[in-house]
Amino acid sequence: MNWLNYHHLYYFFKVVEAGSVTKAASELRIGQPTLSSQLKELELNLGQLFDRRSRSLFLNERGKLVYKYAKDIFSRGEELIHVLDRGELAFQQELVLGAQDGVPKAIISTILGRLRSRTSLKFRVQVGEAPLLLEKLLEGSIDLVIFDHELTHSSGNIFYFSVGEEQVYFWGGDKFKHLSKKFPNSLGGVPMIASNTGHPLRQVVENFFLTHNLSLEIAIEAPDTALIKELGRTGAGIVALGDETVKAWVLAGSLYKLGKLNYIQKYSLGVSKKFLKDPVAELIVKEFKK
Repeated sequence: MNWLNYHHLYYFFKVVEAGSVTKAASELRIGQPTLSSQLKELELNLGQLFDRRSRSLFLNERGKLVYKYAKDIFSRGEELIHVLDRGELAFQQELVLGAQDGVPKAIISTILGRLRSRTSLKFRVQVGEAPLLLEKLLEGSIDLVIFDHELTHSSGNIFYFSVGEEQVYFWGGDKFKHLSKKFPNSLGGVPMIASNTGHPLRQVVENFFLTHNLSLEIAIEAPDTALIKELGRTGAGIVALGDETVKAWVLAGSLYKLGKLNYIQKYSLGVSKKFLKDPVAELIVKEFKK
């Protein structure tokens, strides 16, 4: 495949946007034969993009894919012109929130609620591992990331803010509630639903059992706090979670407090610093820098 001719791609984009070669030629102020010739050259390079029926053009599957990329390319180009002219990222229409695996849905919901009260932007949430989310934050494809551990300093490229904390306890369903009477010795050998190996909370739990000379029996490993909570509610094992995370289940009588784990779960928000004035980043910083 030859190199991509963006001039031809732009003509293709305008034809699709206008709905016909005639209308696009008029908007571009070029002759219709010239525009048709440019489209044919693009198709020689990229493959057939249109199905031609009754002197009309219809995008085929390849054409739809090319149009998707062309639309993104040229809309970004228009945004770039406005950014340079105005010195701000004024065209952003959505805010992308990244959440590290394991961050409770209640924490995410609270942060979304605070942000929605300050802006009419559409929100999109991405859940993933911290390194990947951090990479996306730095490249600008994500606006902010919630981490499930404390980050109090700001690096050269990222602002960090504390956005909440909760005391962690051991919890169990109805068949485990009797374990609170002889806590912590009663936890030895009891099946437990735990975070994956390497998670800060998992390390604290392992140290707790080691310090008290108790046998730690991991029945299920799960990366998602909501899943851990649900498994605990159904009696699959005991769990170690923050009091705010399980509050609803406790009030409903589905989980019972067994004992305290000497650990405070803290959550941090990371926001990327921008070269140009960014109203969205400023809104986030202003909201959480309190």
